Amino acid sequence: MIRRQVIPMKALLVFGTRWGGTVSVANIIAQALRERNYLVDVIDARENHPNAAEYDVIVVGSGIRADQWTKETLKFLQNNAEILRQKKTALFVSCQMADGEKEGKQKAKEAYLLEIAEKYRLNPVSFGLFGGFLDFRESHGLLVDIIVRFNRRNLRRNGLDTRKIYDTRNWIEIKNWATEVANAC
Repeated sequence: MIRRQVIPMKALLVFGTRWGGTVSVANIIAQALRERNYLVDVIDARENHPNAAEYDVIVVGSGIRADQWTKETLKFLQNNAEILRQKKTALFVSCQMADGEKEGKQKAKEAYLLEIAEKYRLNPVSFGLFGGFLDFRESHGLLVDIIVRFNRRNLRRNGLDTRKIYDTRNWIEIKNWATEVANAC
């Protein structure tokens, strides 16, 4: 009997984060891919990237602030768009709008996922839209800190208590999505 050696697929997971919330999302996705026997490299978009052409599957995601992906993830998409068009890809974002009402979720999906895929002419196997993480006790840069400090009362009136941590990430949903991506590739 001849045994065939199964060569695991290689996955590259590139993520962008401003305040650290997307790191945990990326790690859960990587864990789910590894459970499906993928060899996974997880790379912060601010770091030097390996050659994307060496991977079978490429997952790219970002936290969202002010309706924008991180500039580093956008740069990765721009620099690797031609390679990504030839690979199995998936895109995800982590943002507070993902936990909102149906209309807000659809708007987030269109603005943060579908438009990005169209901009770089990608055809992802799946899009992931996940809740976000927000902790006003941590510094978010001088400008944001000043805005929060001066608008604290207005934010509270609108239901956003700056003394609380807001974590709307659903770990089961994230893991299920990653499993769906692994199965689609």
